[in-house]
Amino acid sequence: MHWFTYFVVAFMVVCVALSVYRMRRNGPGPAVNYVPRALRPRFNAYYRRNGWQEPFDAEGNRNPHRDQV
Repeated sequence: MHWFTYFVVAFMVVCVALSVYRMRRNGPGPAVNYVPRALRPRFNAYYRRNGWQEPFDAEGNRNPHRDQV
């Protein structure tokens, strides 16, 4: 095989390994943009069910302890 084929296969293996690692450690979850204040408790509950870090604190503000992706 050509050297480029080996490079592509190695790159794909690294991408899959990083994806599996991110899923297993239950990272902060998907990025969050604007969410209306009235929907934030339900949004937090959805994140909690999926094992992700809650994006909003108890008052509905952005969680300052949330890790950035």
